[in-house]
Amino acid sequence: MIELLDLQQTLCAFAACNDDDAVYASFGWVHATGGDLLQARFWLPADEDAAFDDGGDVPAEARALGLSTFLEPATFADVLDVQKRQRPLSTLADHARALAYYAEYDAFQQVEGIDEALGEAGVEEQAAAREAGIGAGIFASFDLVLVACPEGQVKAVAQRVARLLEIPVGDALPRCRGLPLMLGEALDRKRAQAIKDDFATIGATLQVRGFKPFPWMDVPVLR
Repeated sequence: MIELLDLQQTLCAFAACNDDDAVYASFGWVHATGGDLLQARFWLPADEDAAFDDGGDVPAEARALGLSTFLEPATFADVLDVQKRQRPLSTLADHARALAYYAEYDAFQQVEGIDEALGEAGVEEQAAAREAGIGAGIFASFDLVLVACPEGQVKAVAQRVARLLEIPVGDALPRCRGLPLMLGEALDRKRAQAIKDDFATIGATLQVRGFKPFPWMDVPVLR
């Protein structure tokens, strides 16, 4: 059965992936109906076998719904990512224009006023996005800060900190006594969850701040 999505739902489906590898594993192609992308309907088949029939065409059932090939999933994600780097506070309409531009010209849309050398928004705009709880990429990301060590477990915590930060245990010990301590910034969900779970086994307390991919989404949380 074909599940039709609007553009916002489609972007949320991409944002629900952990990283680019998960995008590749989750979607076989992006098919869409024609016209204004804000009014279009999208289909994200699970793999290329579902995305195309034996002749390499969009399946008849999908064509009957007005669907045709739009973009390869990796390219779709790249367009969103480039738009986010140029304008971290991009709206759904901004992303729609960027996708439509790429689909027509096979090139990324360049936004005026960005840092031409780096291809990204200026420091103030990036700071404003961070303050609004929006991450730099199109996937959820997390900052982890160690804020408390249980009594009698400082050495055990320091050993974990040393492995994580790739520093000697002797350097990690004073850092664990002088909390708070940043353990990681802009970590993907799987990595952040693994670290949180590891420190939880010895009772260490981590402060977690999640960053959402798009302004209209809820702030992500770890279990």
